[in-house]
Amino acid sequence: MSSIDLKRPVAVNVIMTEEFRKQLIDEANTTIAKIDENLKLLDTESKKKISALDLTNPQQASLMTQQYETEKERLMKLRGELAWKIKEVENVQDGAELPFRIFEGSVELKVGDNFLDKISKAEIIIKDWQIVEIRQA
Repeated sequence: MSSIDLKRPVAVNVIMTEEFRKQLIDEANTTIAKIDENLKLLDTESKKKISALDLTNPQQASLMTQQYETEKERLMKLRGELAWKIKEVENVQDGAELPFRIFEGSVELKVGDNFLDKISKAEIIIKDWQIVEIRQA
């Protein structure tokens, strides 16, 4: 065998622009709205179920109340994280390069290659979803 393909991390960094900022904020606001809808639905449905169970099985009602509170806390935490993300994104200057996501990519290794050079993390730089640079770290 003279070559082999391996997986390695590929970092995607973004150059902040007004358009990209708007997309991130819109996406976060949409998710927050969905979380708010889920919280309302969860509240309404759980109250009905807990009230009905409370009469027939108080222990089960107590357990369901705990599960509801845990789910509500999880959704509220996620909502808070998204609101924080919006504030952070609003304060990033245009042109700043930020980490965006990490993907997995493959690299071909051949006999004679420098292992560290080949397996080191690659970076893709995007601006408004267009690739503007590919770096080999």
